[in-house]
Amino acid sequence: MRNLYCAKILFVALVWAKIAAAINDNAPVEDYPTEGPVTANATDLSLDEAQVFEWWDSGIIDGDEAREILDLLEEGNTPEACMLAEVYALESCATEKQLEKQHRKASAKKNLGKETARTEDTHTSKEKVTRAQKKDARPSMIPHGYIEWRGRTDSLGHLESERTELRLHFYRYSLRLGTQSLLTYKNAGSEAHLGQISTKELHSNIPLDTLWGTAAFYPIWKFRLGAFLDTAKTTRASLGFVHGNGTELELAYWRHQHTGTGDSSETLHTERHSVSAVAKGNWGNFAAWWIPENGHDIPLFKIQLHYREKTDAATVAWKADAYLHGNSLPKEAHLSSTIADSRFWGSQTFAVTAAESWRSKFGVNARTIIPLEGDSSRTRLKASAETGPGALRGTASATCLSAEERCRQNDFDLRIKSSWNVDREQLAFSGKIRTRHTRDEGFGAPLYEAGVAYAQDAFNNTSITFTIPKGTPSREIRLRSSTDIGNDFLQLSLAVTFRRTAETPLHPLHAAFFARFIF
Repeated sequence: MRNLYCAKILFVALVWAKIAAAINDNAPVEDYPTEGPVTANATDLSLDEAQVFEWWDSGIIDGDEAREILDLLEEGNTPEACMLAEVYALESCATEKQLEKQHRKASAKKNLGKETARTEDTHTSKEKVTRAQKKDARPSMIPHGYIEWRGRTDSLGHLESERTELRLHFYRYSLRLGTQSLLTYKNAGSEAHLGQISTKELHSNIPLDTLWGTAAFYPIWKFRLGAFLDTAKTTRASLGFVHGNGTELELAYWRHQHTGTGDSSETLHTERHSVSAVAKGNWGNFAAWWIPENGHDIPLFKIQLHYREKTDAATVAWKADAYLHGNSLPKEAHLSSTIADSRFWGSQTFAVTAAESWRSKFGVNARTIIPLEGDSSRTRLKASAETGPGALRGTASATCLSAEERCRQNDFDLRIKSSWNVDREQLAFSGKIRTRHTRDEGFGAPLYEAGVAYAQDAFNNTSITFTIPKGTPSREIRLRSSTDIGNDFLQLSLAVTFRRTAETPLHPLHAAFFARFIF
């Protein structure tokens, strides 16, 4: 019966998408994002497992926080992983070049919106030719895609988690098999999905659980209609608005079906309703999810705001990320355990980067976590400064571990890095000293770190770091290594940390593996 039910859902989804595509053939052509061929650039991330291991080995984040970030990276949800990293490690996920690219992209969207508003009633012969060219352009009929495997091991060498995926693109279809099974059809802004549907397929800002069902979206002018149905008969209907200047709005209605067991072992079916809303723009994004039955409780909010201004003297940037919710959460929401257990969870970052050749930078980071249980809060503050040329650049930071205790414990960090570039190749040497000061007790044992990294190009690089975390090599030594090898057909990645103590010989502490074959 379930297979018959799934077959009916697939038939409805594909018919809907085909009708939408036929209607769109006569509609004005829009520049909708499409999923192109897979290349080596597909694995470029602003955050990877090696960086998480570095924070973990240095004591900046603990094991539970590291695993939350690593789980999201394994799922492919890099934006959410970056949000966690910026709260837990108080480190920015995006590089200066990436921030500049995002700023230029936002400005281009804004200017495009203004230009479109002035010319939307003008139809020139050039526009007609462009429209005809876009209609003639068709996706590749040659099947292409990739096979990848990700894995992570613990200190005993046991496989802690793994994820396998086959992705195949053909014409307007894409198929995913493995940890997530999904069939997708896209054409001129309309799309249909069948299988294990989650955050990306429903265009949700709030992470969602994986749901078995079908979803479809169909654009009408600047609006986007959406519908979702899963095998548990949970439904979702949405109406979105997309403007050329980067503004997006969406309102969705959820009808939830949940099955449970009562005191008499009888199967109970409960029905609940909720409403979610999303707003996106050049200023950031805002998402809310409200359950009317819990009207007295605080809805689930996710807020991401940013501001950036560039002058002749400096670039000023500000960023804030936060989650806020009450005691009850929508069952379909898939939040990290720390966020789910916190009434408020968020961070703020303020940075000033000088426009001079050294691009000296000063930044202040703050994070606050308020658990659901109790009225206490946990606030951490960090101030950092970096300056110098690429041949010898220094970074110093001071972190107050608990503002509620009036900064009784503080971490001090000093780093030196020397980079040398020859054509596309880069060789870098780095060193770090990190120590913790406790009021009335003084400084603890310092952490020493030295490393070397070599990058041949964007896809082939290796690094090795030697760490003494407890002051002397006789107490503990850690060796961290990271290697990436890749081309247009094969990509391999390995990040591993080895540990040796006075009681145990050298052994792997944690490791992450990645392999992808592209065809």
